[in-house]
Amino acid sequence: MRTLPFYQVDVFTDRPFAGNPLAVFPDADGLTAAQMQAIASEMNLSETTFVTAAEGDGDARVRIFTPSQELPFAGHPSIGTACQLVRLGLVRADEPVTRVVLELDVGPTLVEVDVVGGVPVAATVHQGAPVFGDPVPRGEIAAVLCLDEGEIDPAFEPRPVGTGLTYTIIPLVSQRALAHVQLDLDFLPAFERDHAEVYPCAFTGRDDPWIEARGLFPFAGIPEDPATGSAAGPLAAFMARHGRLVPGERRVVLQGQHIARPSRLVVSVGGTRDAVEDVRVGGSVQPVLRGEMDLPD
Repeated sequence: MRTLPFYQVDVFTDRPFAGNPLAVFPDADGLTAAQMQAIASEMNLSETTFVTAAEGDGDARVRIFTPSQELPFAGHPSIGTACQLVRLGLVRADEPVTRVVLELDVGPTLVEVDVVGGVPVAATVHQGAPVFGDPVPRGEIAAVLCLDEGEIDPAFEPRPVGTGLTYTIIPLVSQRALAHVQLDLDFLPAFERDHAEVYPCAFTGRDDPWIEARGLFPFAGIPEDPATGSAAGPLAAFMARHGRLVPGERRVVLQGQHIARPSRLVVSVGGTRDAVEDVRVGGSVQPVLRGEMDLPD
């Protein structure tokens, strides 16, 4: 029997029992993909990460699993894992910012960790330049979200956007409409096949720098995600393209309120409105627990 240490952190929050929980296994060398998937299913969190020796010039190789599948990239696992590597002394803590390069399935991914008094407190993951898909018919969006077409914000054309993973960004007219979203599970598989997973959102006010979103991914084993960094990046790129996020400006994406896990994701982009690049998603990280798992032979 092998005993594996693990750590759990809450990401996109500065207090325990909020944000998006993440389990990190920092000593995963020798585990098979099947074992990793079984452990992630047992942890039953949005994601679990497994750290192994770097294969290239990065600081560590990291694999990310939901309870039902492996992901090539995800936001809160990248942020939480990078902070935990610094906390464990596996990456030297430089103040005020420690640069950590994670070797993910999408390639080397830079995470900048904010360090105070030698302790990591927050981090920002750098995502790729966005790829925009074609607009999605409003009738399909209304059907998959179980809303009226009038509840889809007429100022925007919903479309898939990818900065590592791809999501259909869907601005709605109000937070009330966002609260009423219910997925049509019969139609959802065809919608995701033709477009991408849905990420509905709503601005909280005309001049307010906040926006609320919901991550609903039942077929990934996540009925509702407390925070989705890999979707907040595409949302930031979408807002920048529509002039609602100026390059260099920061906005806060709120998520998780509907499941009592409030999260704050800070997004920004580089480049210009017509050529968005260096999409960034960041937030605080709070350690919660540590333990050991007995892995049968």
